[in-house]
Amino acid sequence: MEIQDFRCFVVLSEELNFRRAAEKLNMSQPPLTRLVKRLEQDVGVALFNRTTRTVELTEAGQYFLQEARAFLLHADETARRIRHATANASNHLKIGYVPIALHTVMSPFLNRCRSQFPQVELDLRERSTDRIIDQLHSAEIDIGFLYMPAYSTLLEFKRVYREPMALVVPADHAMADRSSASLREFANDIFVLHPRDENPAMHDEILRCCTIAGFSPRTLKQAHDQTCMALLLAGQGIHFVASGLDCLGSKGLHRIAISDTAPALELAIAWRKEDPSAVVKSLVSNLSTVCSQLRRLSSEGQSLH
Repeated sequence: MEIQDFRCFVVLSEELNFRRAAEKLNMSQPPLTRLVKRLEQDVGVALFNRTTRTVELTEAGQYFLQEARAFLLHADETARRIRHATANASNHLKIGYVPIALHTVMSPFLNRCRSQFPQVELDLRERSTDRIIDQLHSAEIDIGFLYMPAYSTLLEFKRVYREPMALVVPADHAMADRSSASLREFANDIFVLHPRDENPAMHDEILRCCTIAGFSPRTLKQAHDQTCMALLLAGQGIHFVASGLDCLGSKGLHRIAISDTAPALELAIAWRKEDPSAVVKSLVSNLSTVCSQLRRLSSEGQSLH
């Protein structure tokens, strides 16, 4: 048995559905079925009662689930401690970030890293907020720039950037000549949204603001291999962007400020409470200095503390 076998078993035990478990594990269903049969052969008992409609843990399966979770907890903690010990002894700083952070808050931070620790090699990794938190927990990365709100009792968070979102519309949109408008005026438009799992808080905040404005938006979910701006240029809808971010890159699009209820983009830097490296300790102790270099710290022009 391998560690991944235990992880697959735990996911299936939680889902009690082979299709959903396989999707969550990013694998097809037949290999998961074979893995379970192999596990049952290894332990010599049935772990699941399976019918055409239901999947249930046997009594042996319930006991195995407790042991599997304990084993994985110990394995993950051991791996985390090894990675942290290695990181402290290395000259690498691994930084996870959501895409927009690279265009907003990271430049002064990276400049300080290079000036204060020229011997440290920076390893930048684009991630979702959820994955950044997971990899901070497991010590796969040392610092993360992520969307707020985010929560973890194991991490420290410091907000470093906030600004209201603006709407981007195609140049032939009926309101493309406006510099500002109320959100209610876009009630009949289709809103192009990123998949919710990329930033659940922002996705929900957009829907909440639309509700406050008095309507439920029609939405088009952006596929992972598409770009929102390409969809807008193709006339497929409108899209929220950071109001101060110069990322339109096309004369076929126009940005409109929202005069009433607009979602706000908030970014924070996160690091582990328990065991930051000496480099991380030094960098986060000077966050106020780094934050003062940001071009936009909040929609009101005030820094966040």
